[in-house]
Amino acid sequence: MELNKLLRPQKIVIVGATERETMAGFASRMFLEQCRERMEDLYLVSLKNDRVFGVPCYRKISDIPGKIDLAVICTPKTTVPALLEEAAEQGAKGAVVFASGYGETKLPEDVRMEEELTAKAKDLDIAVMGPNCAGFLNFVDRVFAFGFLFQARESAGKIGLVSQSGQVCMGLMESAKGSFSYVISAGNSKIVTMEDYLEFLVEDENTEVVAAYMEGIKKPEKFAQVLHRAVEKRKPVVILKAGRSQKGSRAAASHTGNLSGCDKHTDALFKKFGVIRVEDLEELLSVCAAIVTLPKLPEKNSLAFVNISGGETTISADAGSLYGLELPDFSEETTERLKKVLPPFATAQNPMDLTGGSDGNTFEQVAEIVMEDPQVEMLVTSLQITEKISDITIYDYLEGLIRYCIRHPEKPAAVVPLIESGREKEVLEKLKAAGVPILPPPHYGYRVIRHLMDYTAFLKTAENRTGTIAALQNKQEEDRIALSEHQSKQIFIDYGIPCPKEKLTVTWKEAAVCAAEMGKKVVLKIESNDILHKSEIGGVRVGIQGEQEIKNAFQGIMERAEQERPDAKINGILVQEMLEEGLEMIIGVTCDPNLGPMILLGMGGIFTEIFQDAVLYPAPINHWEAEEMISSLKSSRLLAGYRGQSPLDIKALADCLVSVSRLAEDYRDKLVEMDINPVFVYPEGKGVKAADGLMVLCRKP
Repeated sequence: MELNKLLRPQKIVIVGATERETMAGFASRMFLEQCRERMEDLYLVSLKNDRVFGVPCYRKISDIPGKIDLAVICTPKTTVPALLEEAAEQGAKGAVVFASGYGETKLPEDVRMEEELTAKAKDLDIAVMGPNCAGFLNFVDRVFAFGFLFQARESAGKIGLVSQSGQVCMGLMESAKGSFSYVISAGNSKIVTMEDYLEFLVEDENTEVVAAYMEGIKKPEKFAQVLHRAVEKRKPVVILKAGRSQKGSRAAASHTGNLSGCDKHTDALFKKFGVIRVEDLEELLSVCAAIVTLPKLPEKNSLAFVNISGGETTISADAGSLYGLELPDFSEETTERLKKVLPPFATAQNPMDLTGGSDGNTFEQVAEIVMEDPQVEMLVTSLQITEKISDITIYDYLEGLIRYCIRHPEKPAAVVPLIESGREKEVLEKLKAAGVPILPPPHYGYRVIRHLMDYTAFLKTAENRTGTIAALQNKQEEDRIALSEHQSKQIFIDYGIPCPKEKLTVTWKEAAVCAAEMGKKVVLKIESNDILHKSEIGGVRVGIQGEQEIKNAFQGIMERAEQERPDAKINGILVQEMLEEGLEMIIGVTCDPNLGPMILLGMGGIFTEIFQDAVLYPAPINHWEAEEMISSLKSSRLLAGYRGQSPLDIKALADCLVSVSRLAEDYRDKLVEMDINPVFVYPEGKGVKAADGLMVLCRKP
């Protein structure tokens, strides 16, 4: 489908044009009043009106002379299929459908009508926005096909927004912070999906940052491809993903028929592709506004806070520390230079209080000196900017900051006021022209700065990442089966996952012979597809040696299994060499029904549930990504050699993670979940061993 015909059309028709205060009326009025330079490209169609807002109307689309590109259909849903056919005959390759009452209601008749609409659009090769949408605004070419009424800005910005809520679009556009290239209300996204719109915005040269409010991911592989393309183009993607909470997830599903999926999996996906995930609309718009305003994003976490009072300085430093913002000490040379320009009672330190004895010239000189310090990447000040600044000295300080930033656009700077208030428009425009964003107060403002630094840090590692996901190729069946430990380990071994020596036995004598061959103490375990948590029923005995101990342990395990699980089918007793103690880790796989297998790494054994120290990452992963997973754990210091302990075999653990990833990718359509717990990690060069394991598969892959 051709999205340029939808979002960048030459000839447009509004079907159902009216002056009434409906979506049809608002769409007509918006275009006629605010896209006057495109009037020769607009046609109106109405069965009831000869003129709408003074513009003549046609009775049918087929009456229009010449071809059209886009049909904005403002009529009831029962009329939509026929109008699509008529528009297609007139050459249209794009359509906006405002009508609601389709699949989002979940009523069988409405779902069927949505399916018919989808099939019709595909058959006609028309890119349809919606249904149940508010349309779009193209500020670049001045094409408004939008069903809500408001006064849009005259000029185009650099933020490309796509949202599954029209009201979210309205809220963001009403803010003075936003300046958009495109605003797209995608609605149900049944024909042209969110992934398609994101792809358009990523490739669009008029868009510097892509913003999205999403309630679900319909095409996970394409979504990953689009995100990877954004990384290649170094174009930030900022997403507010709904459904973090249980009720939020349910609300998202009822709103557009999307399922949110597991939120931790979404986080893992976003991390892999450097997506800036935000918590609300304020943060979404603030991050985007900062990106398009700053001439250069901060490359490292190293800031200087320069303020004009001690209170501002202290509050800023405390708030910044909550987000891990680092304030390095100035170099000796910088400190000496600062002493020459600061008032006598000011201290040359970071964070800095210029005191009341300074002025705009002082601020400019301090900014110059501080930003020449090799340890400092970005300057942040808390100058209070209100709707009408009462402290006129603030203007002087701002002028000093502006003069510096105009001379040095390569050095990022931002204003983070301590209190939210209105913004004096003239000051706002001056700072923006100088490349200085005014961010929200600290708990938002410093989060924004942290997002920017995390994004640039990600870009430095992007080429090390796989840049793909292993999305499911076929829907998994609900009928599932758990493999026993021995069955699971046979698959592990095929993929190079190190496992201890073991053998399945059915009599105690077989077990005794097997233990003798191993020549050391062994572990005996109940072997059954029906008993997954063996220790809980007394189904594991460790440190067993000698024929009599083997016999007693074997018979004891079988008796306990019979008592605790008389319904279970017993395969026998697994005799396993007893492993040396090592650091216990867990490696697991959870197969997301949408995004595919997610690799998990964390503290293992009894600590799995206690410490909750784990990290998720989408398959496939390479060795670099595996090592990043390891280093991101709080417990990673134990692996590196904590307090004089010998470092453990991180390379072998990373190799094991990569092997698990290959297994998960190959089994993606039938692997429900997988657990290797514990994985013993030994000293450097000694490797790892999977002491226990479990796989749950679909019966019919």
